[in-house]
Amino acid sequence: MVDVTVDGNGSGANAPEQELAPPMGAASAPASFDSPLLSLRARRAEIVDNLWVDLRVPRWDNPKIFVRYAPVSAVKLNTAIERRRKEKGDDWSLLANADMLVDSCIGIYGELDDGTQISLRDGDPSGKWTTFDPDLAKALGVEVERAVDTVRSLYLTEGDLIDASNKLFRWSGIAGDEADEAF
Repeated sequence: MVDVTVDGNGSGANAPEQELAPPMGAASAPASFDSPLLSLRARRAEIVDNLWVDLRVPRWDNPKIFVRYAPVSAVKLNTAIERRRKEKGDDWSLLANADMLVDSCIGIYGELDDGTQISLRDGDPSGKWTTFDPDLAKALGVEVERAVDTVRSLYLTEGDLIDASNKLFRWSGIAGDEADEAF
């Protein structure tokens, strides 16, 4: 079974690059040229906003648990690493990885054996998806104070958490290239 699902919005055919000359006799670009440029900018932003990946959380069955992630922000990753390094403790790297999972999380859902997607909110299977929030912690039966602790509760081993981070980081590198190609 494949445990990574990528939204198709990031792919597209590659057209050959062409240099376009300005129209003959045009001294400068017309004022209305800004409108298509703004449209292109908006379209690129739309493509990037629609990039996501679903990663299956290992060791969970019936329901299988998936987390939908947006691409990782390199700036936020660097900030998380620097902040966590300054903290005392041997687990700074693990916490920085958990920070990135929290930051990139769009939603968390369960999938039953028949393919039905469900919310993991306690007592509300048809409700809104959770994130690494108190609702998910309650459903897991754990008491936590921070979102990173909820991440550590959902991923049952540190290796599982690091593997999810690595998959997300690799996908995020690809996601940027796909957005540029689609653009």
